[in-house]
Amino acid sequence: MQAHRTLRTFLTALYWDRSVRAAAGAPGAWLNQYPPKTSAGGSGYVRIQGMDLDRPVAVHLARGRKQPRFWALPFDCDAKHHTADQVTADLALLSDVTQAEGIPPVPVASGSPGGMHLWTGCRAGLPFPLVQRIYRAASRLCPTLDTSLSNPTDALIRPPGAAHRNGGYATLTAHTVDEAVNLLGPASAPVTAFYRLAARLEAMAADLPPEQAQPTAAATATTTAGETGHGRRTVPPSILARGPRVRRIVQDTDGCPMLDAPWRPLGARALKGLRRRPTRRDDHSAIKHAPARSMALAGWTEAEGLAVVRDPESSPALEYLRSERQADGSRRPRSEEETARLWGRVWWLAVEDAARMPRRPEDDGHAPHSDEVQQAVADLFARMEAAGPGRWSRKSGPADEAMLRALAFLMMLAGSVDVSANIHRVGLLAGYTGQTASQSLWRLVRDGWIIFTAEAERRAGKARRVTLATGHTCPDDEHHRCAVYQVTSDAAQENPGSDRNRTPRPPAPPTCAFPPSPAHLRSLLTHQQADLWHDIGHHAARTLWAVQQSQGSTVPEITAQTGYATRTTLRHLDRLTGLQLLTTGRSRRGETTYRAADRPLYEASQKTGSAGRMAAMAVAYRVKQEVIQWWAAEEVYRSMPYAQRPSRVPADQAVIPGMDPWGRAYPRTEEGRPDHARARRIEAQRINAAGMLDHAHQLTRTGQLLDLPYLTAAEPQGSHQPGRGGRRAAIPTRYACTYCHAEPGERCTTGGPEARRFGMLTPALRWHAARRRAAREGAATTG
Repeated sequence: MQAHRTLRTFLTALYWDRSVRAAAGAPGAWLNQYPPKTSAGGSGYVRIQGMDLDRPVAVHLARGRKQPRFWALPFDCDAKHHTADQVTADLALLSDVTQAEGIPPVPVASGSPGGMHLWTGCRAGLPFPLVQRIYRAASRLCPTLDTSLSNPTDALIRPPGAAHRNGGYATLTAHTVDEAVNLLGPASAPVTAFYRLAARLEAMAADLPPEQAQPTAAATATTTAGETGHGRRTVPPSILARGPRVRRIVQDTDGCPMLDAPWRPLGARALKGLRRRPTRRDDHSAIKHAPARSMALAGWTEAEGLAVVRDPESSPALEYLRSERQADGSRRPRSEEETARLWGRVWWLAVEDAARMPRRPEDDGHAPHSDEVQQAVADLFARMEAAGPGRWSRKSGPADEAMLRALAFLMMLAGSVDVSANIHRVGLLAGYTGQTASQSLWRLVRDGWIIFTAEAERRAGKARRVTLATGHTCPDDEHHRCAVYQVTSDAAQENPGSDRNRTPRPPAPPTCAFPPSPAHLRSLLTHQQADLWHDIGHHAARTLWAVQQSQGSTVPEITAQTGYATRTTLRHLDRLTGLQLLTTGRSRRGETTYRAADRPLYEASQKTGSAGRMAAMAVAYRVKQEVIQWWAAEEVYRSMPYAQRPSRVPADQAVIPGMDPWGRAYPRTEEGRPDHARARRIEAQRINAAGMLDHAHQLTRTGQLLDLPYLTAAEPQGSHQPGRGGRRAAIPTRYACTYCHAEPGERCTTGGPEARRFGMLTPALRWHAARRRAAREGAATTG
């Protein structure tokens, strides 16, 4: 029987235990109960081997007791109290959002009239707090959803193929059992995709009007608590206007409120807000709220925030909490007790406000035309696919494809199809040097994919602006390959200017149900940005990506996706298998199949000796950008009449806050010629290039995207100066150094051989012990 085979295959391939819970009762009168022990005192579990396949059974979703991990996340839409149309609508919504985040859904008819299960899997396991977030947000959107599956100990559900107590079986509706096992196991989504799913569902739930939100028990408790807040204090209307809480508020060890969120350091924007020095015209009580809310969102406790408040060097914006303005305009220092009392009120408001802030999968700057941009990017990807794999498998194909993806990512971030194409930034996003990226841009312009809307202005610090092209004139170049502008079967004949006889007709239009999301683009760029491809070639990167997208592919299937010859494909597969990035298997017909392994690309690049190349190139480009701006200022200075030139400080003069970094004299040799090498060393020291290099190494090691504007220094310049007394850093650090793994209190040896090219021979020094001491002293004072 097909249902029996489905149940056996599903349990054997995916379920870790060798026994399942069986339904209580007798044949023909099974109960909707799966007790761990029977009424006679026996075990309610039955062995999978030899069990009665016509008896309803259920499986556990969570594994482990101390830190349970969910191996699957099914959505149970029940039609007992709702119509079948409502179940269908809820199932369609959940299918759409899961597929949008790259999570393959597997629908299953539960066996009861109108009931449906939507299975999603994660081979790495999902933490219990994440599962709670997903179910809590989904229950507000889908009234038919059963949220009892979020229980880590008693979360039970009948697997596909299991019998129903009233007859019938749980049946796969869209996949075979082998396809379902693959989508829920080897080809399942990573944990990061489920975090994005939680953010998307919470954002959708936060946008619901109050009358449309589902009145679940969790939502009712949240709304009731939101009106009073922690300690029965009344939440002001300005915060209640944000809507209900979308984050859970818990108590720390001191009994103070905090968000149930993983701890992380403050970002660059939050630190900038802390360091802002308010003027006499500013509202100090308003300035202090934003940094406090950032701390709450970062999972900080009230004591950790108080340690920052008590350090005036690291938090000038919180001066209102440390001193009080007098009638004559001066400020009187507050007592520590008064500061702690004021901070307690500020912290409570910040936590309540942060708990109500909507979550979004990607912060795109709230661009007003994001829908049009997303549609344009989706159309670009469809046209790239319609161009055929042969367009992107030629010698310059991977670079052209990577550049279009990088430009699409910038369009999604900017919310406009007309973006500034800084050649260093776009090249880094594509995984190529600036010179290669520049050549690729000109090829794409020549082939008609993009056009330049504005030329670069070097002295003004403006790069070329690029947008998508709608037509072109074919050049007299034998390597020209016309762009595709309309995704139709006759696209080659309808494209303006695309009438060359040697231009092949593009294949049939692709079917793309969902446009590429920023998260999908980010994963694409991170893949093509790996250091490994500078050793084995970017063509191998396309082959590996094709295998990752269709696990268990044979060589003919891979060649059809990539456009390479069989010999080239086998060479790529052999090299990737040798680096343990691919594993081989056998299909039913005995053909060799390839699957992507779990080994990170960074480990493979360490084996080839190319690890760190992109990180060093990123920092070199940041230094180069600073030097270019300095030299542009020097050109402007030299073009002025001699009598009108202002006086300037020497090139080696330290830049103090408020000083123009390019107002210094440009370094020159003894002969009076520009000394660009010395300028690079000076600028590298000014922006702390060694610290940026540590940050870039950390991003590449953890598989994150390298983007020039978001590179920061590990330690801000001036936080420690050799030969002077070390200033205590008040922002606490709980863990060891993220780069060299030095324990708190030990010397951090970040930096490496690449730092020598920037003249930063002294390794950075992390003050782990001082930061922890600051947090402990703050907690002891408040206690």
